[in-house]
Amino acid sequence: MMRLLLKNAHLYRHQAFSDTDVLIEDGIIKKIGACNEEADQVIDLHGALLSHNFIDIHTHLREPGFEHKETISTGSASALYGGYGTIVAMANTLPCMDDKETIEDFTKRCEKDAQVKTYTYSAITEGLKGQKVVDMEENIKQPIVLGFSDDGKGVQKDEKMKEAMTRAKALDSIIVAHCEDESELHGGCIHEGHYAKEHGLIGINSASEYKQVDRDLHLVDEIHNRYHICHISTKETVALLGASRARGERVSGETSPHHLILTEDNIQDCHPNYKMNPPLRTKEDRDAIIKAVNDGVITVIATDHAPHARDEKSKPIDKAPFGIIGLQHAFPLIYTYIVEEGLIKLETVLDCLTTGPAKTLNLDASIEEGMKADLCAFDLNKEYTIKEEDLKSKACNTPFLGWKVKGALIMNIVDGQLLVEE
Repeated sequence: MMRLLLKNAHLYRHQAFSDTDVLIEDGIIKKIGACNEEADQVIDLHGALLSHNFIDIHTHLREPGFEHKETISTGSASALYGGYGTIVAMANTLPCMDDKETIEDFTKRCEKDAQVKTYTYSAITEGLKGQKVVDMEENIKQPIVLGFSDDGKGVQKDEKMKEAMTRAKALDSIIVAHCEDESELHGGCIHEGHYAKEHGLIGINSASEYKQVDRDLHLVDEIHNRYHICHISTKETVALLGASRARGERVSGETSPHHLILTEDNIQDCHPNYKMNPPLRTKEDRDAIIKAVNDGVITVIATDHAPHARDEKSKPIDKAPFGIIGLQHAFPLIYTYIVEEGLIKLETVLDCLTTGPAKTLNLDASIEEGMKADLCAFDLNKEYTIKEEDLKSKACNTPFLGWKVKGALIMNIVDGQLLVEE
């Protein structure tokens, strides 16, 4: 019997903080409260933050097919050292996650290499081509599948999205939608704003996102299915989501750390590390997203961790692929540049990293006696600089290199096992 005692924790639980101890026995939380019992290992947290470890419901692990960008091992290591205990991978691999055989292969890869609890979505359409809806009834039987997403592409045909929503509802499953109307795209690389105009770049308008959100939410009004909007970046999308939730529909939405922290005003030297999809938008869009998080309209913060090889991301901004990495430093960035700036309370951020995503995908993010321990701890006073040599990911495509942050990981307990102790 292995006993681990966490002393002097500043525990976030039941949407409140308390200073307490946590005793873990053979991976199970035995006691929450003052404890002086003997243990095989004692970790004095000295008042550090202790929380359920984080859940990222939008990440790209690239394997199979794009292992030169990232692997299950390196991507999940990035998550582990970011305080995450659960991640959900997108289906846009090669082959994509559109049939039982590919999903079973992914399951075996995760059993071998994943360093945190790892799930995936099934694709919505075969090959992400938008033409034929996958065998949803068969794919959802796989325990690793938590829903359906064509992330990376929006489903363009109204009738295909309606079919997918109807079938997903019958399975009580969820559509996780990348909303992008391709009729509004013209080869753009950043937001259609002042920076694009000043630098002669083709822009991406806001309508490319919110037009498809509007279509989908009209379908939800008819079908009443579970539906989640990926990487919200525009004020119009925020308004549409808020209205749908007010009507009582089972809809949710996420934003990313970079859309909370950055705008088009932060782009420097047309650097490709500022290129992501959806793009960095205006200050007004960012303000609307922050307000939506505070108001409970947006209930999930997801990284959209999108690694690329160095030679790919070193191309000019109009030629480089979209996306940045985000798992390892999501929390310290948000803590430093959102919480400490007084924009969003720490409690709200923690909810968006734990209970919010858990509720969206019917997972559990509670901390209770008798349950498996899934806990992470951070020293919120420790300041450090994000450096390339410290990255656990195979990739380094992030605009946050060189940024100073507060919030250093002390430990991460995943499924009852202490996997990181700094």
